[in-house]
Amino acid sequence: MRRQMLGGIGLLLGAATVLAATGTQILLEARDLKNHPLAGFRFAYEEVKSKPTNRAGATELDLPPQQRTGHQIKIQLVPGSKQADEWFLVNPEVNIPNESESAAVVLMRRNDFRQFAAAARDATRPAALRSGELTAEDRKRVLLDTAARYGLTAEQLETALRSFADTHDPKDKGIAAYLEGQYPKAEDLLDKAAEKKESDLVDTLNYLAATQYKQAKYKAAADSVRKALALRDEDVGLMSWLAASLLELADWTEAEPLMRRALAIADKSFGRDHPEVAVALNNLAELLQATNRTAEAEPLMRRALAITEKSFGTENPTVAIALNNLADLLQATNRLAEAEPLMRRALAITEKSFGSEHPKVAIRLINLAQLLQETNRLSEAEPLMRRALTIDEKSFGTEHPTVAIDLNNLADLLGATNRFAEAEPLMRRALAITEKSFGTEHPKVANRLNNLAGLLWDTNRLAEAEPLMRHALTIDERSFGTEHPDVARDLNNLAQLLQRTNRSAEAEPLMRRALTIVEKSFGTGHPTVASRLNNLAQLLQATNRLTEAEPLMRRALSIDEKSFGPEHPNVARDLNNLAGLLKDTNRFAEAEPLVRRALSIDEKSLGQEHPNVARDLGTLAHVLQATKRLAEAEATVRRALAIDEKSFEPEHPNVARDLDTLAQVLQAKGSLAEAGLPMRRALAILLEFERRTGYKHATQAKTLTHYRQLLEKTGRSGAAIEATLEALEWSPS
Repeated sequence: MRRQMLGGIGLLLGAATVLAATGTQILLEARDLKNHPLAGFRFAYEEVKSKPTNRAGATELDLPPQQRTGHQIKIQLVPGSKQADEWFLVNPEVNIPNESESAAVVLMRRNDFRQFAAAARDATRPAALRSGELTAEDRKRVLLDTAARYGLTAEQLETALRSFADTHDPKDKGIAAYLEGQYPKAEDLLDKAAEKKESDLVDTLNYLAATQYKQAKYKAAADSVRKALALRDEDVGLMSWLAASLLELADWTEAEPLMRRALAIADKSFGRDHPEVAVALNNLAELLQATNRTAEAEPLMRRALAITEKSFGTENPTVAIALNNLADLLQATNRLAEAEPLMRRALAITEKSFGSEHPKVAIRLINLAQLLQETNRLSEAEPLMRRALTIDEKSFGTEHPTVAIDLNNLADLLGATNRFAEAEPLMRRALAITEKSFGTEHPKVANRLNNLAGLLWDTNRLAEAEPLMRHALTIDERSFGTEHPDVARDLNNLAQLLQRTNRSAEAEPLMRRALTIVEKSFGTGHPTVASRLNNLAQLLQATNRLTEAEPLMRRALSIDEKSFGPEHPNVARDLNNLAGLLKDTNRFAEAEPLVRRALSIDEKSLGQEHPNVARDLGTLAHVLQATKRLAEAEATVRRALAIDEKSFEPEHPNVARDLDTLAQVLQAKGSLAEAGLPMRRALAILLEFERRTGYKHATQAKTLTHYRQLLEKTGRSGAAIEATLEALEWSPS
């Protein structure tokens, strides 16, 4: 606004103010965000104070001689007045205007900014109807959208955040730090504010919980929200924060009644068909799915989808999220043919809403690709994952946590197609990004460590994998406590490595502890429990405690058939394990139909060349050998060997397993000379394993026994046998 437009206002100010003899005098005009003039405000620059603004919001301020037109200065509100306590400068930095112009000074009520901040905070609280975890870019977008509703431009928001924080109030400082993503700083300030226990304590505790949640301090976040709910027990927003924290802690028992109560309040407050009810339905359904109550979860998700379609129309992005949630449940219950069209519809909606290069499209691509991977359509899945990675790198840059997720997913697929050399650098890059983004002790880092350790396991580098597994366990125990399902996962991974490196005595207590945790967390009929039962049973089988192992295997099979239906790959795993145990107890007539059923399931689900098919073929070959069908046994094990050699490196223990089985079949056929070659190769692989890891493989002793028996059948003396073993660089323990 030009000065001459003020008319009489300029004359009035001129009569009341004398220009500094050797300095500059500027005209300031105070306005709120709606451009209303503000009277009674005084401003200062370097100890020089203005008169109060008049009814038109105008006043003049003297500046030192060295200040010239165009220079930027930072002015302040003169403290001590009511206005100065209740308002703050949105743009404290102003450019000195020329004599014919004024400098606009925008102010905002502190309370209005607090309302904006609370709206932005609650817009980013965790909810199942959001597509995954919000990225930093998502949070920035939410912040800008919310600011616009309160009249703040993006440029004003940036300066307002700094100005709002220019106070002695630790809560306002903490709010500003929270909005800027400086969570450790925000937590410290808000913790100090909460200690004062002032009238707005509930709001302070809410912010404190949000900062703790963002730092993965879920126990602390839950405690903060509980304190707030004790003061305001019907607040659905607070319930959402507490429920989200409890879900991360896998505290289903406390979370479920809270979620049901939040749903009832939303129903009553908004009506049955309100979008807030859809969010509450989806949150509860997510918990029910996590605790293996998918039959209860599904109708809630379908109702949430119906509400969302009615509220927003069938092509809205929120509908895409609801479709994806339902598809995820269908995928988890092995209804992949039903899940796929929902995922493809969600992808189409998202592309139409945001364009083909948006990060939300990348999320949909990853979800669809993982379903395709599960149905063994890896060649279809890979380009989708690569497209998602390209989108996210372009959107966020190459060092963003979302890019780390994409890298990890692509690496997992490459591992599934046996391209471990391509997968490893991607996993290492994902780990580096995650450590840089969240710090080295964050649960997300534990996930990356476990994934990398799994790749090292698959490539037979167990000595490298073990410290990563132990570090992941330490992180998760510190983050979640000792009874969390993620801790159970870490314990199970480490225990399997210990068993594989012939340390079964160390492995068993870890497996039993992992089983106890998941039974307590999920209930005794959950598929995760079945997995833990299977692992423990195999350890018992390997240590010749077959009568202890069998009931665990049968219980695991029962759980998985009930959870997934009779044709799921998990059921095939259980059948194969049980068939192997029955074989070891000479119950071949019981074992054969089980392993043939497992083979049929895996071939149908995973394709003819999958390593799980090789596993089933190996078990079947043993049964055929034991029942004197040697020609069929040989053909079966040779097919298993071909699959594993194609799937893994030539020195992999799975290849040694197949070679040992082939040698036994050839020996049973009387082809002793022919049997020697695969047997020697199997032992060489296991000896190399010992050299690389420092530990004997769990099957090494058994394979050595088989080779001794073969050499004895060829008529060799004890001395000749020992010489043969020494030639393989074997040193008997």
